[in-house]
Formats: sequence, structure tokens, C-alpha cells
Amino acid sequence: MARIELEEIKQHLRIDHNLDDELLELYSTAALEAAENHIGKTFGSDNSSDTVKFTQGIKVGCLMFIGHLYANRETVSDVQLYEVPMAVKSLWNPYREPAIY
Repeated sequence: MARIELEEIKQHLRIDHNLDDELLELYSTAALEAAENHIGKTFGSDNSSDTVKFTQGIKVGCLMFIGHLYANRETVSDVQLYEVPMAVKSLWNPYREPAIY
């Protein structure tokens, strides 16, 4: 199964404390599930039609989505929120069948 290391997430988000480690792990799992659901395949390396390789592009999309979840923890906000940021979809869409650009 694909995994993003906690230290890599914290580096991406510029977090240098341990207070939110459990929350970041939860968001990481949610981001990986969201990517698989969006793409319509699970992450794997067996080259079957049901799997897709966990590429750097997918990983960057997951890191961006984790950042989105971390920054927007509530469902109500003073600013307009988007379900999935456009940049995340742009990174994930090429792996869908059929690919969406």
C-alpha cells in the first residue's frame, strides 16, 4: 500500500512540532483514499488494470490535499472553499480511465 512518511508531510507543511502528528496521519490516509477514489484504481505495482503506480505526481497531489485539509479543518469558513483544489485534480486526472485533462 502507498504511504507518505510523516516527516515528509511535516516538511511539506513546514511544521516543526509534534502536536498534530495523529491528525496528519489521519489526513494522509484520507488523502490516499481520496486519490484512489478519484482515479478509480488502487495503488500497486502489479500492472493490472485495477492498479496504478504511486507516482511522484500523485504523491504531490496527496501532499497538497493534506495541506488543504490541515488548513481548512472546519466545514464553515469566511472564505470560499473547494471540495478538492484544482491543482490536486490536475495532478490526479491523468491517471483516470479515460484520462481527463
